[in-house]
Amino acid sequence: MHPLDNANERVNGARENLDALKPLVADFAQVVANGVSLNYEEREIIIDGKRRKVPYGTARAVLNQPAPLRLSRILGYVIQDLRTAMEYLIYELTCFDARQVVEKTQFPVADTEEIFDDLLDRYHLRGNLSGDHIAAIERLQPYKGCDWVKWLIGFSNPDKHKHLTGLRSPVALSIDERNTKAILAGQAVDVNSYASITIAFSDGTPVIEGLEQLVSQVAQILSDFHSQFERR
Repeated sequence: MHPLDNANERVNGARENLDALKPLVADFAQVVANGVSLNYEEREIIIDGKRRKVPYGTARAVLNQPAPLRLSRILGYVIQDLRTAMEYLIYELTCFDARQVVEKTQFPVADTEEIFDDLLDRYHLRGNLSGDHIAAIERLQPYKGCDWVKWLIGFSNPDKHKHLTGLRSPVALSIDERNTKAILAGQAVDVNSYASITIAFSDGTPVIEGLEQLVSQVAQILSDFHSQFERR
């Protein structure tokens, strides 16, 4: 058994929950789309060689509709699995370097070098982690440009300690030019077919795309460290 097997299993759990999350997000997007109404803008376009003013263009609306609780719960599982995988990594790496069990370790996340230096002591990493491994962990810090780590920790903390991860549902609508004549003729146009719905975190990051990126990043980090656990 490899020391990172538990961490990798957490990533597997994140993938499974992400697969379960996708249809829930799609259903929620449809609920939001069903509540959309259109307000047309008046623009000049050419129809049959003549310039005419028509109700054409883009209509926008934002519906801050609460996400279903099950959706938010499963989303939280994905994030916590990934956060736990990072905690398992730092624990196993520290114990391996120290050649003994080191309790109360935690993956450090710092916005400045000074904070990182402080966390090395607070999380019992200094004196236990090798210099090479400290340097490798430092490269994963937000102040070194690794924004996805800060994003993961930032969303996992509120989910774990305060409330479920926040979602918002911005709605952007655009009317296809091909339907302009139908609109002018008073014919029905399927609103939902032109509703581009994005279900996003509170910072605007699309939920599914953002989580897929996080899963990929954490899996890659574990893969990068896999060969480090060779007894020296």
